[in-house]
Amino acid sequence: MEAQPAFIPPCIPTQVDKPPEGDAWAHEIKYDGYRTQIHLIGRKAHGYTRNGHDWSTKYGPVLVAARETVRCDAIIDGEMVVQDETGRSDFKKLATAIRWENASLVFYAFDLLWVDGSDLRKLRCDERRSRLEILMGAPRPDLPIQFSQSFAGAGFEFFAAVERMNLEGIVSKRKASIYRGGPSKDWLKTKAYMTGEFVVIGYERKRGEAPSLLLAEEINAKLRYVGRAIPAIPPNQRDELWQALEFLHTGGFATPIGSGNNGAVPVQPILKVMAKHLRGEEKLRHATVTQVLIPR
Repeated sequence: MEAQPAFIPPCIPTQVDKPPEGDAWAHEIKYDGYRTQIHLIGRKAHGYTRNGHDWSTKYGPVLVAARETVRCDAIIDGEMVVQDETGRSDFKKLATAIRWENASLVFYAFDLLWVDGSDLRKLRCDERRSRLEILMGAPRPDLPIQFSQSFAGAGFEFFAAVERMNLEGIVSKRKASIYRGGPSKDWLKTKAYMTGEFVVIGYERKRGEAPSLLLAEEINAKLRYVGRAIPAIPPNQRDELWQALEFLHTGGFATPIGSGNNGAVPVQPILKVMAKHLRGEEKLRHATVTQVLIPR
């Protein structure tokens, strides 16, 4: 029997454009929340962030439920989320829920790393998950700790179903893989895209680089900078866009944009665009402008 470690660096999935195929993989829903590691030892339960910070006081109700559900010492890997009225995880509400409404938090457990003095990281992924499911017992929807179910069929079919449900994406795990901390190609994440409406607050055109627009999101009549997007529109529309932006050039940014945008040109926040971007990100990632909305 070995002493239970204080924290285990988590396995980080590699992002890919499409899920892997074949019987060697199992697929799970990618929950839009905070990666969390729960440690159960004796009567105590602790919750750690992805970087090993102890957030036990923030996760109180979940940790109580975890201690009551799993009746042994264990280290469980999973995702802490808050859900909307349809049951989908809602990242934007998570920080507020942790601070003020932690009774609304739900932990989705997807891996078992340690149990009763035994290190399970050298076991196959599917065996670790099977042992975790047994430990957690029969599903109880009323509890704030749930087992993350997997799908063993075709990855593209599962991903298509997840996209139709407007979920963030999926994580595909090699069934025979052991658990290693850090970036891993045995765990692959495929993220869904979504399209939203944004306000253009600036632009940047550098020689040798793709031109980009600085976009903001309008919330309660205020603008919040959300990131950059590359125009992916026909050439004639692109020329009209740059002409309009040069006309709207202003003296400075009215919206805070953070560091790294010192070379951008600010514009009056009048022009709106539709942009396609990865779902479930606080800032825009892999974003492209698909349509310019003409002011009327």
